[in-house]
Amino acid sequence: MTSPAPAAPAPAAPRLPGATRDEDDVTSSLLRYVRVVRARLWIVIAVVAAGVTASVLYTMRQPRIYGATATVVVNPQAPRVLGSDQESVIELGAGSYWSNQEYYNTQVDILTAFPLARATVEKRHGDVFFYELLVPEKQAEGLSQAERIDQAADTLKGMIAAAQNRESRIVAITVKHTDGALAMALANEHVKSYIAATVAKRTVGADKSSKFLSKELDAAEAALRDSEKKLYEFKEQHDIISVSLEDRQNILANDITRYTAALSDARIKRIELASLRKRAMALQHEEVLESPVFALASNAETVDLLKKQYIDEKQKFLEVEQEFGPKSDRFIQQKKKVDDLYASIQGEARRARRELDEKYQAALASEGAFAAELDRLKKEALALGPINVDYSRLERQFKSDAENHERLVGRLRASEQEGRNEQINVDENEYARAAYLVSPRMKVNVALAMMLSLLLGVGLAFLLDYMDRTIKSAEDVERAVGAPLLGVIPVVAEAPSGDDPKAQRERDLYVFANPTSRAAECCRSIRTNILFSAADRPMKTITVSSPRPREGKTTTTIYMGTTMAQSGQKILIVDTDLRRPRLHKSLGVSKNRGLTNLILGDASFDDCIKSTDIPNLYILPSGPQPPNPAELLLTQKFKQVLAELEARFDRVLLDSPPVLAVTDAVVLSRLSSGVMLIAQAGKTQLGDVSMAARQFKDVDAPILGVILNDMDISDRRYGGYYYYAYGNYGEAADTKA
Repeated sequence: MTSPAPAAPAPAAPRLPGATRDEDDVTSSLLRYVRVVRARLWIVIAVVAAGVTASVLYTMRQPRIYGATATVVVNPQAPRVLGSDQESVIELGAGSYWSNQEYYNTQVDILTAFPLARATVEKRHGDVFFYELLVPEKQAEGLSQAERIDQAADTLKGMIAAAQNRESRIVAITVKHTDGALAMALANEHVKSYIAATVAKRTVGADKSSKFLSKELDAAEAALRDSEKKLYEFKEQHDIISVSLEDRQNILANDITRYTAALSDARIKRIELASLRKRAMALQHEEVLESPVFALASNAETVDLLKKQYIDEKQKFLEVEQEFGPKSDRFIQQKKKVDDLYASIQGEARRARRELDEKYQAALASEGAFAAELDRLKKEALALGPINVDYSRLERQFKSDAENHERLVGRLRASEQEGRNEQINVDENEYARAAYLVSPRMKVNVALAMMLSLLLGVGLAFLLDYMDRTIKSAEDVERAVGAPLLGVIPVVAEAPSGDDPKAQRERDLYVFANPTSRAAECCRSIRTNILFSAADRPMKTITVSSPRPREGKTTTTIYMGTTMAQSGQKILIVDTDLRRPRLHKSLGVSKNRGLTNLILGDASFDDCIKSTDIPNLYILPSGPQPPNPAELLLTQKFKQVLAELEARFDRVLLDSPPVLAVTDAVVLSRLSSGVMLIAQAGKTQLGDVSMAARQFKDVDAPILGVILNDMDISDRRYGGYYYYAYGNYGEAADTKA
């Protein structure tokens, strides 16, 4: 007997020609959703029918509601009758483009608010008031008139809807009521109430503004008089009435500038004269006729004339001296004349030095005078600083009061003008002329009910599908078991159903009787997958089991035994279900001698092993039913029997009991080369398959894979590649057969 080895994975399913893996997955998912709905289509239809019926009944029982719509044009700004330069006291409209939508939303809220509804219900409709129609006498018992009006306003508020037309200045006001004529009248009257409220906002608001502005103007006039008086008293106190403080400051500034320049000039002149005076003093001991002191003074021309006379007379003196001698009278006279001229020149030299000295003293005095005056002017300018601060404060207060007074006068005038102006930014556009049916709308309600019930039905179908824990896909099987899906066996529609032995026999031998059928083709594919899973080791003994009873385990064992025998192998099927054996019935043999006889040693192999109508397929019945099947399978004798069977046959299939019912299959799995789990599509629970696989894994029994039987082969949930790989071939073969 061979040692257990891990099962090889099943071959990958081929994709449709020309399709990528992602496209194939998407198509598979979509088809699965379609199948879920199709499988529970009657539930969806029933839910849709119930929903539509309920919608029709509900709609027929609802009262007829009529609607009436009137529209108004709401402009962003009211007409500016007084021109664009006149600022409005009461703003009607939006202040800017960006606040337009906010303004329109506000107007919609005003149109649907309680105050405007109350103004509407207080108006007359023919001979009665609207509130009398909205709250009849029977409903108004125990209510005062004000309470009745408020209740009617609340009722109207719930009936009104307002909306701004998109990209438009038109606002629509809709009123809904069971009386179409009343709805139309209410809509039109509500528009009038809105227009009247907007006019009242301007007039009443302007009147309130005028009263407020008049009161503020009186206070502004008093403040202006007070600030004017304080400013005058300050000017009088500081002698700046005739000449303003600013002019005085300007005069002082000009004088300071002028005296600063004069002081600078005087200082320069004094420095120049000091230099001339010092030089003149240094020249007082030089010869007067040669001294340059006269060049520094203003008597240079006089000195030049005296020098010329002196030279002429000196020349004459020399001539008289030569001609008449030093003792002559003419000599003495001429000498006196020369001496007098010389003395005059010396006197002019002294006067020139005194002149420079006087000029210096005068320049010095002027500089001092300029400096003293400049100092006085600066002190006077500094003295004006604090005065200027107080004066500026009083002047600012006076100007502020004057501006405030002027502004209030202008605003009061504008307010009075606006109080007389009834131009507003709201115009009626179209009054309601006829009412229209709002509800019930049979077609709309039925369509909505159909859509919602369809969604509910589909959702219920998916919910039931989610709650259905049976096997739905190959991925579910492989994830639950941890082993590959070996293949699927379709529903055999041609085979008879039922529990009578004849029907069971015909169903179990269907593959043998129909070798070209789709079921036979699927079994051959499973046989190939089993051979692939044991390509590197002999697969002599295979235990076949299922999680629960009646999941097609025995039928699948016969199908696989038949398929393997048709490949030329010598196959033995052993009925190891010692509690409820059934193989002998399907294959038409007696169970009087079988496995239990071999284990007990009271019969030979040739006596117990029976041939069947299927070539190369043999059966070892269960034999007499023992009281302790599990203990019997654990004996050493059973191991010896199994070893002898493996020596006699190419492949031994052990048809074991359900693994979750008894432990026989777990015992057999330890003695076999691998285990094939059988699951019935749409019946076997994923939890059962997982639990069965866990029991085999707990004893280290190799699981070759899972076979799904009794299913629709075209269902892609279970591996659509079977349909594309050989499904069409099976169909063609069936047709030919």
